[in-house]
Amino acid sequence: MSYNRIYVEPSTAEDAAVARRLGRRRRWKTFFQSIGALILIVAAGWYVLSIVDMDAALAPPVPGPSSSAAPFESAIPADATKATVNYVHDGDTLFIDTPGDSNLKVRLLGVDTPEVGDNLECYGNEARDYLRGLLPEGSTVYTQADVEPLDQYGRSLLFVWTSSGQLVNLSLVADGYAEAVFIGGNRMLEAQVEAAEDAAQAAGRGIWGSC
Repeated sequence: MSYNRIYVEPSTAEDAAVARRLGRRRRWKTFFQSIGALILIVAAGWYVLSIVDMDAALAPPVPGPSSSAAPFESAIPADATKATVNYVHDGDTLFIDTPGDSNLKVRLLGVDTPEVGDNLECYGNEARDYLRGLLPEGSTVYTQADVEPLDQYGRSLLFVWTSSGQLVNLSLVADGYAEAVFIGGNRMLEAQVEAAEDAAQAAGRGIWGSC
């Protein structure tokens, strides 16, 4: 069953007054309902603002570490030998002043960089300049040998750390200036250096993208 709603004009002044009062009540009810809804919305907004760290929300994103940064930095070993850099010859060879030798010739362990000079190879000068930037003349370094301290040419085979704790051998490989090369029984840090080479090669850094 359905009903047709038909508006009937009030027949008396009293009916009209009642109708006006009801209309006013409905309008005020609607008004107060709207005000109440607005108050709830404002209150909810203040609550959200009170629990959100606005400084963190509005702060610009913090950039991640550089993709070329060495990902496997090692702390300076407690038994490392302190030395001073005299001169960097190329990307993997340098001379240092140690307690036992004032001009010790060093071949960096676990790495091989392109040649310089008359036999210049792709990225040879870049590798040399990179190492000179890490190890300027007169800077303090810390060194450590593995099980075989000398190569066939009598050069000292060493890992070298800067005074800030950066492992130079690893950085050369991680930034694409050297290949990872381990020969004979010298295998210390082999896994770390080879992992750095894999990452550099995958990213096309240095020699892997230019040579």
